This record gives sequence, structure tokens and C-alpha cells, in this order.
Amino acid sequence: MAIKKLLFIVLLVGISPSIFSQQRYAVTFSDKNNSSFSINNPLQFLSQKAIDRRAKSGITIKAEDLPVNQNYIDSVVAKGAIFYNKSKWMNLIVVKVNDTAIIPSILNLPFVSEVTLIKLNDTLNKSQKSQDKLNFEVTTDLDYGFAADQINIMEGEFLHNLGYQGDGMVIAVLDAGFTNVNTISAFNHLWSENRILGYWDFVNNNDSVFDKNSHGTAVLSTMAGIKSGEIIGTAPKASYWLLRSEDAPTETISEEYNWLAAAEFADSVGTDVINSSLGYTTFDNPLEDHTYADMDGNTTIITKAADLAFSKGMLVVNSAGNSGNSSWFYIGAPADGKNVLSVGAVDHDGSCASFSSRGPTADGRVKPNVTTIGRNSAIVNTDGNVVYGSGTSFSSPEMAGMAASLWQAFPTMTNAEIKDAIEISASQYFHPDDKLGYGIPNFRVAYLLLASLPDDKNQNQLLNVFPQPFNTEFNILYYSAKKQTINIRIVDVVGKIVYSYFWDVNEEQIESINLTGVFSTAGVYTLQLIDGNDKISQKIIKQ
Repeated sequence: MAIKKLLFIVLLVGISPSIFSQQRYAVTFSDKNNSSFSINNPLQFLSQKAIDRRAKSGITIKAEDLPVNQNYIDSVVAKGAIFYNKSKWMNLIVVKVNDTAIIPSILNLPFVSEVTLIKLNDTLNKSQKSQDKLNFEVTTDLDYGFAADQINIMEGEFLHNLGYQGDGMVIAVLDAGFTNVNTISAFNHLWSENRILGYWDFVNNNDSVFDKNSHGTAVLSTMAGIKSGEIIGTAPKASYWLLRSEDAPTETISEEYNWLAAAEFADSVGTDVINSSLGYTTFDNPLEDHTYADMDGNTTIITKAADLAFSKGMLVVNSAGNSGNSSWFYIGAPADGKNVLSVGAVDHDGSCASFSSRGPTADGRVKPNVTTIGRNSAIVNTDGNVVYGSGTSFSSPEMAGMAASLWQAFPTMTNAEIKDAIEISASQYFHPDDKLGYGIPNFRVAYLLLASLPDDKNQNQLLNVFPQPFNTEFNILYYSAKKQTINIRIVDVVGKIVYSYFWDVNEEQIESINLTGVFSTAGVYTLQLIDGNDKISQKIIKQ
């Protein structure tokens, strides 16, 4: 790490200190030695709900969950830095620095491994894009009952009619502000029932979130809003944390560190689902810009943060982005995350909205994961009126709310199982594309799929074979209790094997496979799934 320190010092030589005045740096620490906290006593730094969520998913509490060493923070501040934010998962703090002359002294601290400039001067190369990034189309010509489309297109009413509307689930909304959420009547039920669990501004480090920006207000309304005869959100009975991580007037990479801090907080208080209708590609200063190559699920700070959040047992739902008509075109960060459920937008007829950002990721993975209505979504504005809004900013929370409602129905399931069920239920799961990803989920199908899983997770089970009868292709859904290789065989009526394939499956996961054109003769066949001495059989019919 000494090489990194020296390199950073050399890079500073010859650059005018005035360029870097009032800038932010990430100071990364090498360890968490001599911590006053212990993983053996997690209630010191995690809520009981956060601990229970980990236990349900078999997630161990480890050193990265421990808070940053306060002595290390104090030592950096003593050098003249101003504390701004921190991340226990990445073992770093973000500080403001007025004079870069203190950087070498910080680097020389024995427990500092790296110092990274993360925010250039706010006045440097500021562009219009920072003003436009959270704009969305709004009209007020709203027909009664329009909000039903947002639920019906996903068959979300199936869950709601069964009584699953997010009750007992906790959703953290990471956004740019929540103007008038504390006064708008569509949210009165949240306050009267104590289901606004709290709020915090990670940009200014205070609790003032109700006068900063209207974006989060509209986002929240698609999940939690209730206005009789006009709008009901996808999770109206869930509880919510309102967390501001986005500084709307600017676009700087430091906002990704704000998001990281907010996600860690969401984890610590026991959040089940994060909705983030945010995305990062280019910035006010071009020196900070990401490239499409960075959208590989493993490069940007915010994407790493999102996947870490998933690893703690939370489901992370994120808007794909609104770059479909722009030169960027592709999804942004953290939608590129390997475990992030990124959500694109469709029109009311199910066709891709032109503005919806496209996949794939730079490393070729399917993105967006799923899609739902994002053009002319019913939202609540800051005056409390129900209007139309367009953007993946709204398709994402619509999905997040339905995911929370589904998870309520199956509280023992893990975040991975909920995510898998949503994707598998989608309209084009076996033939994904770069516009809709796996397609529009069907929450009736997702519910029935999860309901069919064995009570004993040590038992393999053939969940479904569809369609039946089939013409040229059919699909197999299978629950595997362990990581293994399954022999798929298709046998004709005289016992001849007409098709054989070896399929690698993972432990305790819903696995799926599409078989196309494997044989041509119509008739009745037997599908066999063979694991050692165990064999599961089912009749199938080819037309």
C-alpha cells in the first residue's frame, strides 16, 4: 500500500491547491484492529431485525459489519480534515479537505491504506445535465382508476386480494428528497400508523428531507400512496425509511458514497427492500465520468455497495435509467449490479418505453432484469394531486412494492429466492432481450411458484413443466437441494432414450431450463430428472 500512497502524493505535485479547495476525499483504512465492537455482540451495531434477516438467509456477521474504528476517524480529523461520512463495509470515511497540504500527513498514518479524491471543485465544468437528471414528464389529465394498470399489468391485485400488501415489511427509499411527504394527505396513513420509521439526509447530515426535492415524493407514492378512487400503491401497508443520498442540483461521484452510507444504515435498521430510483453515468466534471465499460457489475463504488447490500440479505431494486434516447443508451450504476433487480419501463400496452435504458451490461449480462409500467404512471405530486409521471424512477418502486408484498407472503424465503421468483415469473424469462430483460413479472405466477417449493429444503422437487402440450419448446422449473449435476432424459413409449442432457444446478435454488427442438416426432413421452439413484418422472406431450 506504500506504493499507492507515494503515487498519490506524486500526482498532487504541481497541481494548484486552489483547484482542490473544499474537496472531498475517501480515506480507506487497512484494518479494524482494537475495535470497541465485537461480532459476538452484534446488537451493539445492528438492530434485532437486521440480525434476524441475516439468520434467515444463513448470512454470518463478520468484520466488515463492524463500525469504522472511531480512533482512526479522530486521528484523520486531527490532521485538519472535516468528517463528512463513513462506510463500515468498505472501511473508509469521506472527509472534506480545505488544504491539500494535509494529505501526506494523513497518508502517513499507519492505519491508512489509501486516499482518493472523489469530488472536484463544485464550480468546475458544471453542466446542465445535473439540473435535468431528475426531471420527469408530468401531466394532470388523470382518468379515475388509472393507477390500477400499474398493479394489474403484474397481476399484483392477486397478492393484494390475498391480504399481502407489504404489512410487516420495511422498505428504505434512497432518493433526492421527499418534499411535503409530512403534509400530503395521501401519506397520512403512514404517519398515523407510525409506518414512517425515520428519515435522514446523508448529503447534509441532518434530518431535513421534506423540503429538498420532489422526486422521492413521487417515488414513494407509487408504493405507499393512498388517495381514495385515484391511487393505491403497490405496498400500501409496508413501513418506510426515507433516506436522502442524492444532491439533485449537482452530479458528483461523492453521491455514490452517500448512497453507500445510506445503504449501510438501511441494513443496520433491518430494511428488507431498498428502492433506489437513482443512477450514475456521467458527472458535472468529465474527469469523474463513468464509461460503458464500467457497467460490468464490479467497478463503480455504488454498484459494489449495492451488491454488498444484497449480500446482507436485502433485496435491492433500482431503476434501469432513462437514457434510451440519449447517447449513453445503456443502464447506469448501480443497475449493472450482478444481484441488483434493475427495472426498465414499458408503456401501458407492454411495449418498451423509448426512454428506458437498455442492456446488456458491459460483461454481457441480461439487463434490465425486469420491466413494468414507467410511462404515464400514476404518482402524487407535492400539492397532493394525483398526476401522470414517466420514467424508470417509477417502474422501479412499483416493482419494489410488489416484491415486498410477495415477500410478506413468504417471510422465510431469502432475498435471492424472491428475486429468482420474480424473474422466472416474467413474460419472456426464457427469451430475454436488451429492452425488457426477462420481461414483465406476473406476481400470481411468482406466488404459486414459491408456494410449490418443498417445506423441506433438503428435498429435490420438479416444480413445473410448461407449456403442456408443447410444440417446439418447453421449460423445466426445478428446485435443487444441493449443488449437483442432473441428467435430463426424454424417453418414448417403448423406453428408448430420445434425448439426454447433463444439467449443472446450484444449492437451494430454483433452477430453470428451456429445451427447444430436442426431438421432432409428436406423441407422449416421459421426462426424467436423474440424480444418482433418485429419479423424478413426468409425462409430457409433444404436438
